[in-house]
Amino acid sequence: MDKRMSKTEDKILQAADIIFLLYGYHGTTLQQIATKAGVNKAAIHYYFRSKENIYTLVFKNNLSILSEFLNTKDNWPNTKFKSSCFRAISKNINIAYNVWFIVNEIKVNNLIVKELIKTDEEINGLINSFFNDSSNLKIIERLITLQFKVIKSGFEKPYVAQMLMTNK
Repeated sequence: MDKRMSKTEDKILQAADIIFLLYGYHGTTLQQIATKAGVNKAAIHYYFRSKENIYTLVFKNNLSILSEFLNTKDNWPNTKFKSSCFRAISKNINIAYNVWFIVNEIKVNNLIVKELIKTDEEINGLINSFFNDSSNLKIIERLITLQFKVIKSGFEKPYVAQMLMTNK
């Protein structure tokens, strides 16, 4: 998170990241975020003004993490993809839920995401960088495939998100 943010802002963003991951934009309420962050709803309105603003920051943060991950060539050694993918994910455990969140939000909330792409230059640039590089698309596709295997094995939500909910 941004070093200029207060501790309260940071707590709210961390809570929002988890809650939006679990419930998506439409299933998330500001009260859920406030409860998870240990603040009242007025604090969310004070720092972020609206659900849309906090969602935009969470979405952008997730895109940035995925972009950094995809652009770190050390993550992708020239070995079998499956083993290198698991090594890469173990280096940055957040990537498992970042991919899930981004893909799910693009699929389920595509009108909101389309509006963000139109109105936010940074989000537009990040999305375009993913889709203009075919190697990124292959990596994202394989990461999604791995997520679906985890879901089919019995998890309804990404395992990392379940861990975050129980550990925080």
